[in-house]
Amino acid sequence: MARVSFQFDDKKFYSPTRIAEILAINKCTVYRMVNNIEDPLPAVRLKRNGQLRVNGKDLNEYMSSHEVDPVNE
Repeated sequence: MARVSFQFDDKKFYSPTRIAEILAINKCTVYRMVNNIEDPLPAVRLKRNGQLRVNGKDLNEYMSSHEVDPVNE
């Protein structure tokens, strides 16, 4: 079975809401990924206490390093 994966644009920054929409997950899950102490998804704030954004390149790297094989899971 072919695996379909979404590639984020390396030159764009994504909001947690947009990431959640694309990956079909809850926005809280995106925040948990960012706040994970052991292996966080890199994110930046646009201003002090401002909007959180994640670079597409970082998203692609994070997603590929956290890929699972459901057959062997």
